[in-house]
Amino acid sequence: MTDQSRLEYLISAANAGDKAAQEKFFEKLSVRFSKLITLELRKHPVLKSGINIDKRSHEVCQYAIKEVKKLCPFGTPNFSLIPIMNVLHNILDTVITNLLADLAKKGNLEAENQLFSILRKRLMERITMRRGSDAK
Repeated sequence: MTDQSRLEYLISAANAGDKAAQEKFFEKLSVRFSKLITLELRKHPVLKSGINIDKRSHEVCQYAIKEVKKLCPFGTPNFSLIPIMNVLHNILDTVITNLLADLAKKGNLEAENQLFSILRKRLMERITMRRGSDAK
């Protein structure tokens, strides 16, 4: 059985109400997402000195999984990997933005530059999406 088919089986069982499968799914999701959080936090060198990245990664992951459970419960139309990943990434983006904003408010110019870089990127993505939807 491949990893993909195991995951599909796990999701099917979880959607059918198997509590053990649901916990196993969120356990696997936590492991993978925690690694992503750590990598993303480390992309911002200014955060390395201001926070304990491993501890913050764990806290963010726990919060994100709790939000996913609330917003995308098993057995509902909202349960799908795409909305789950969107929730997780939105939470991560918000955490990074807030951490940088806090440092920028304290006068950290590097944090301010990174924050504006993120905001500029988001604005350009919105403009591109809007132009794409206007062309239709």
